[in-house]
Amino acid sequence: MSLILPRWMNALPGALAAMAGLASGSVVAGVWYYFTPSYWEVGYRPDQPVDYSHQLHAGKLGIDCRYCHVAVEESYSATVPDVATCMSCHTGEGETGFLNFDLWQAHKNNPNLVALRSAFASGEPVRWKRIHKLPDYVRFPHAAHVNAGVSCYSCHGNINELKVVAQTEPLSMGWCLECHRQPEKALVDVDGLLGEGKVRVTDLARVAKLLDSKEQMAKGAQLAEKRQIEPPENCGACHY
Repeated sequence: MSLILPRWMNALPGALAAMAGLASGSVVAGVWYYFTPSYWEVGYRPDQPVDYSHQLHAGKLGIDCRYCHVAVEESYSATVPDVATCMSCHTGEGETGFLNFDLWQAHKNNPNLVALRSAFASGEPVRWKRIHKLPDYVRFPHAAHVNAGVSCYSCHGNINELKVVAQTEPLSMGWCLECHRQPEKALVDVDGLLGEGKVRVTDLARVAKLLDSKEQMAKGAQLAEKRQIEPPENCGACHY
């Protein structure tokens, strides 16, 4: 009696199962890689209404982050500076202002500063585009972290070297938990408890060197013990 179906079809179920497994694995791997803040958010760099260089202001000029982000030590939000804060440095006219004449001419013709002065004159704010944004059900108190000794560098990277600000960390729940489980990786000595002098959390160049040093884990652990820092890992600590 002849076979209705050829023998090679006996291998078909196994081949289909293998293909289904490969497809499922590819989907899982794709979701694991692409459906994450690391892929979608890291590197986000929107065009701003006014070009503002952190490399110039925070880096070359050495302006402390807190001069513009005034409430970072007292509030949940770091706050974005208003136009009046910008104008405290960018006013002055001709030889009668605090800028010399050549500098004033450069300021006068700079399109970004023209836009800034126009906004100040009209009373309209500069509508900056937000870069770092957590979900509404997440709370992140800047004051608690900064006062504990977590530098701006740990979340924002070498922002003092960026001409255009971009998001450098995923700010995902897993990323936050990594820091809460090992806070010694991010802590710097804001109180001088280790006898080596206080460290400003806004001194990003110095902080970067400290956190990358071989001694950081041991020193960070000492700081966590001395200041009794035990970051919570329960859901209610960060979620409403």
